[in-house]
Formats: sequence, C-alpha cells, structure tokens
Amino acid sequence: MKSALAAGVAVPFAGSLIAACGAAARPDRLLVAAPTTPPSLDWELVFGREVYDHVFNLNDRLTRWKQIPAPDEEGGFDLAWQAENFEEITEPRMAEGWEVTNGGRTYTFSLRKGWPSHAGNEFTAADVKWTFERSFALQGITSFYNALATIRRPQDVKVMDKYTVRIDLAEPGPDLLLTMSTFWRAMVDSKLARSHATSGDPWAKRWLKNHDAGFGPFKLDELSPGRHVIWVAHEEHPFPPKLDQITFRAVPASSDRLAALESGEAQVAQFLSPGDMQRVRNSERLRLWNFQGYVIAQTPMNPSYPPLDDVRIRQALSYATPYQQILEQVYRGFAGPAAGPLSDHAAGFDPYLHPYTYDPERARALLREAGHGKGFKTTLAYNTADPLGEPVSAQLRGAFEEIGVTLEVEALPSSTYTEALFTGKRPMFFYQGGADSPDPAYALGVFYQSKSSNNWVGYKSAKADACLVEAGRPQLTWDQRVEKHKRCAEIIANDAAWLWIAQPGFQVSTSSDLTGINWYAGEAVDWSKVGHTT
Repeated sequence: MKSALAAGVAVPFAGSLIAACGAAARPDRLLVAAPTTPPSLDWELVFGREVYDHVFNLNDRLTRWKQIPAPDEEGGFDLAWQAENFEEITEPRMAEGWEVTNGGRTYTFSLRKGWPSHAGNEFTAADVKWTFERSFALQGITSFYNALATIRRPQDVKVMDKYTVRIDLAEPGPDLLLTMSTFWRAMVDSKLARSHATSGDPWAKRWLKNHDAGFGPFKLDELSPGRHVIWVAHEEHPFPPKLDQITFRAVPASSDRLAALESGEAQVAQFLSPGDMQRVRNSERLRLWNFQGYVIAQTPMNPSYPPLDDVRIRQALSYATPYQQILEQVYRGFAGPAAGPLSDHAAGFDPYLHPYTYDPERARALLREAGHGKGFKTTLAYNTADPLGEPVSAQLRGAFEEIGVTLEVEALPSSTYTEALFTGKRPMFFYQGGADSPDPAYALGVFYQSKSSNNWVGYKSAKADACLVEAGRPQLTWDQRVEKHKRCAEIIANDAAWLWIAQPGFQVSTSSDLTGINWYAGEAVDWSKVGHTT
C-alpha cells in the first residue's frame, strides 16, 4: 500500500485499490472514500467538513464531551449533550481532573502522566502553556474560545509543575470546560513543533499545515494533498483505537464514493448526496448511520458588499428562499427546517423566533422599499467538496431570479473556499456547519459577536453585542442564561444576518460489518471507537 500511494500513483476505484491497499482483506484496516484531503492540519487556521476527522483524531484535549450509546443506532455512540445537564457532560481526558477555586475564577488541571505524543515526547504542562500562547499569538479559531472563557492573556495560563496547569479567568462561568471539550482545543507537542519553528515562523504554521504534532489515538503516516491521507494507530495512546490503519482516499464525486462503497473497495463513504444516501439506506449490504448533529445549512451574507449592508435586502433574500422546496428536492428527507441561528441541539432553541417563510411578494416589497425594485447582482460561493453546494446554490439562484436578483454562483476548491470564507472575500457563501457546544453563548457568539475571530463576513450589531454581553453575565443561572440568549437569537434573526436554510443532521455511510460509528460535536467521527463486527 505505502509504495503505491507514496509514489503518487492515482489508483482508481476499479478493483485495483483492494490489491494496492489491502483494505478489504485486512480486518484491522479501513478505507474511507472522502471528497478531498484537508487543505491544512492546523486547526487554528482551517475550517470545513473535510478537516474535522483529521483535527479530531490526530489530536487530543484536556477534557471531552461524554459519549453515550446512541438511542436509535445500535452499536453507535452519541453525545450526552442535553441542555438540562450541561454541567455534567464534560469528562477528563488528558487531564486526570481539575479543581475550581477563587469563586470559579481559577481552574487547576492535573495532567495524566506518561501520555506520549506521536513523536514520543511526554505530555506536560509546558505543552498546554505553549498551545495557549500559540492561540493568542495567531488570533485564529481558538482565540474566540479564550475570549468566551475570559482568558484575557497568555500569562493567565500558568505552569505550576510538570503535570499541573492553572488557568485564571477574569470572570467565573461554564465556558472554560465547555470550550476545552471542543475538538479545536487540541494540545500540541510543543517540543516537536518548536523544532520546526523559524524566526520568520515562530509558531511553525508552515510545518503544521501538513504535519502532525499531536497526542491523538491515530498518528499521521502519509499525506498526499489531493490524493490521500493515511493514519496508523498510536499504540501507546492511553485509549488506543481498535483499527490499525485508516486511509482517506480523495474521491471528489459522490456517485464515485458510493460506487466504491457498493463494490467493497471502500468501507466508508463520506458526505454522500441525499440521493446516494437513499441507496445506502435501501441496501442490505450497507448501513446508513443517522445522528441528530447540530449542523445548519446556511448562507452568510457579507455587509461589506452593498446592498447586503441593508437589513431590508437581507430580509428580502430570506423571504425569497424556498425553504420547503430545498428540503424536498435537495435534501430528500435527510434534513429538517432551520429556525434561525440556533440549531435544535442548542439550549435556547425556539423555532418561533425565526420570522421568515417563503414569501416572494414580501421579498419584492422589501427590495422596492430599499431602492432596489429592479433587483441587483451578487455572488454566492460554495465548496466543491460539499455535494450539496451546487444543488442548493441552484435553488437559490432560481428563486432569487424570480424577485429580480441575479445570483452568480462560484464553485471553489476547498483550500480557495476556506481562504475566501475566513477573509470574507465574497458577498455570500453556502456553508454547512454550526457551533460545537450546546451553550447558546458559544453558539451565538462564535459567528455573530462583532469581535469574534469566527465572524467571517463581518456582521455587526451593537444591539446584538449588548444582548450577548448581558446574557453571558456569570451571575446568571443557567436558565436565565438560556432565556436571555433567546432574545439575542431573535435580534440576530430579525437582522437576517445569514440565511438559515435547513438542518441536515449527520450521516455516515458504511459497510454493514462496521460498529462503533459515532458523532462528536464538530461533525467528526471518533474513529478510535470504530471496529469490525466480525
């Protein structure tokens, strides 16, 4: 297997892959047909469904969400992620435990001893410290988590001894443990990363883009961009995986991924189209695993591109969106309706706070009121790695045309799409994702707080910002926190910050002999739990 893939040989799904990889013949190996390879492995600087599995499984965290047997998927696992017991859904992982003192402002973590990195370096408090310093320096994805948990400075993360770390918060609250359990809070083997840093790149961004400095249950064996990624088991991991090796093979077309699964060449096909998932569900030899998830299919609208800076224009597009038609014709039963900026898996979700239904007459009236009665032209970009990007964009283009708005659709490869999304370089994007925490302060703040590092399209509302500050006050009980965030969600919905189109859930298509498939917040599978039934 290694010789063919390492040489860059493009092995098609036509029978030869079994011989090349040995995936079907070896019960300790798995072949995953994936849309593409990750554009980067550096979780501070990359976002998208094609990276989630890699970020999650090559790395590990101080804490984790508790996983429980999935109620509707025998052999599978879901998250104990209900709002009413949010204080009890976090469990120790790389930390053995923690002590909370100073009125909830100080968390002291005791680290597990003897946890080796993939390079063989023991996990210590120095790794936690360096990981947080990198977060502050890069101001990447996890900088939002620092702000939410009120970690103001890198100096607030202190090394007490080799296996003890203290984190001092500006204000008490639940968000430190909640954010530490997200898969973006990965710990870095700082000794290895620093060895690849330079004076011009002190945080090893260039090296970490395509290399592994993690502590996770799998370690990177090979990465060939656009072709494949190979993991091997980290056998010294305290919670070692069941499988020895997993290969993610880039197969761009959903139909080709399905064909690989049906032929037995692949045991998993990721992110199939709804039509292809119907074939999996109807097959006796395959299995479709279905989890609620938290994803929202949505379209951020960038106010830096007039006339999207006018709330009436954004509202007009919200009324022009054919929600039910998209559910029926695109998702084909694999999604439910969205209802504003909170998914139905988040605390504070209320479907009645979303005012928009398909109403083209109301949309036309708003366009006239905003001085665009003859319409306007704008652009929507989607990720070619997402099989629903094209059909949803086509639905929006046709519906917007009916109210006089010309929507130009741009298909972008994954790396280009990610860069454009992060820098807000398009008027509109089609994006399927959400906030990987049940806390409404996280779920709303991560995308809609004006200073959030993940507010990619620059939505700004003084009213929403003030509401989020008030709703997140540490003096509030959890019930008060949830109720106040409902008002924030209502403000954001009335502002029509994004189009919230559908909630598609999380599906995984596999051969019928796999067990342990699961959902972890961040739309990832914890592959260490997955094995064969025979």
